[in-house]
Amino acid sequence: MRFGSSIAWLLVAGGALSSAQSNSSCSLTSTDTEVLEYTWALSNFLNSFYQSIEFNQSVASMVSNSTSSSKALANLEGIVHANNLTAEAVRELSSKAPNFEEPSCQYTYPPVSDIQSFVKYAYTFESTLCGAFIGAAGYTKSPEVSFLLARLAAEHSSHSTWVGSRLNSSMFQANATSLVAAYAPSQVLMKGNQTGSLGTYLGDCVTAPKNPCGVLKIGPLEANITSSAAVGSSSTPASGSSSTPMSSSASASSSA
Repeated sequence: MRFGSSIAWLLVAGGALSSAQSNSSCSLTSTDTEVLEYTWALSNFLNSFYQSIEFNQSVASMVSNSTSSSKALANLEGIVHANNLTAEAVRELSSKAPNFEEPSCQYTYPPVSDIQSFVKYAYTFESTLCGAFIGAAGYTKSPEVSFLLARLAAEHSSHSTWVGSRLNSSMFQANATSLVAAYAPSQVLMKGNQTGSLGTYLGDCVTAPKNPCGVLKIGPLEANITSSAAVGSSSTPASGSSSTPMSSSASASSSA
């Protein structure tokens, strides 16, 4: 009888130990901390960009397209609010990340002289963040971080689609050969004036996270880990997205 009880106790203890080890392997690691610091820098960049713009009925009427100005204004305000939620989501999860530190960023932004330039830059930035978060999902260890990045990418995809519809009558191409663009961190942090690169505006305040499994090669439909020891990766082209010339001017600090 006692022997049977001992066996039962050992089985329960073994199951608990196995469960604890399994949970431990899913906890956030230093790799996830790098990804979250990178994610925070990007989210706060766009958040600060929207905070620098005053949205009103006049602005809404100029971006309304076929939508009423009141609905356009509601959508703009909703996008701003969603970006606040994005920053809050990153902040909440980062509390679990070991040694997480908010990057100290002094952002710069292109000059926005009229509503057309605002819409172009908003579309470029939203599209870039969508692709950046898809790419960053390939650099995580924890399912919680991967889940957050998937959710953020979906959020910014919806934003870029709505903003982009203010620019183009057709947002989707029947002859497209790639899924939505995905950008590796190394590309996003590069300086340049094309969709997929934000290094010009981030001021070197964050570094690209290292991939724990090697080099992630991003293709038009999927991504693959290569055996090369070099750290880096490629990105899918921004199929169907427009690049807009940008230049640094107005600056903003990371106060979001």
